[in-house]
Amino acid sequence: MDNATSPLLQIKDLRVHFFLDEGIVRAVDGVTLDVYPGQVFGIVGESGCGKSVTMKALLRIVEPPGRIVSGEMLLRRPARNGAAPDVVDLAKLDARDAEMRSIRGGQIALIPQEPMAAFSPVHTVGNQIIEAIRLHRDVNEREARQIALQQFRDVGIPAPEQRLDEYSWQLSGGLRQRAMIAMALSCNPLILIADEPTTAVDVTT
Repeated sequence: MDNATSPLLQIKDLRVHFFLDEGIVRAVDGVTLDVYPGQVFGIVGESGCGKSVTMKALLRIVEPPGRIVSGEMLLRRPARNGAAPDVVDLAKLDARDAEMRSIRGGQIALIPQEPMAAFSPVHTVGNQIIEAIRLHRDVNEREARQIALQQFRDVGIPAPEQRLDEYSWQLSGGLRQRAMIAMALSCNPLILIADEPTTAVDVTT
């Protein structure tokens, strides 16, 4: 299989279980899927069937007592400096080490279902987005701010210069959702995970 037709992401027999006093909850029990470059891939199911847990496992942010018990999550990263494409099994990485932190937000970004819980209430929205951009892209603070401003314009946030310097609690639910979308897009991720990203956005948008 050549690079153009190789999956960008392969999840193989992923199992995520929660170990409770009452017993084991098998939240994800054998998920297998392939996602190709440029593909929009939808996961559909009833509430509580494991959709969000699957995406949290991919980012290695499953909360205890949950944990990945088996399976592979293979991310195919583009070649650098003429080298062959790199394939890394996310399931084998330490969730807290530098490599996983660089992947989380940089190569795989998440638009969460609830943007209010995703932003810190004590830092401006702009500070948080600029910090994320500088963490994953080789730019200075001024360049990062310009990237953030452009992303705000792209997602339709009015008066972006003003909104960038506001706190999340000063924004409406719809504006917080747009800001979260802008943040996820700001680092040009290979994979963008959208967990019901239009929940707070008005129907006409």
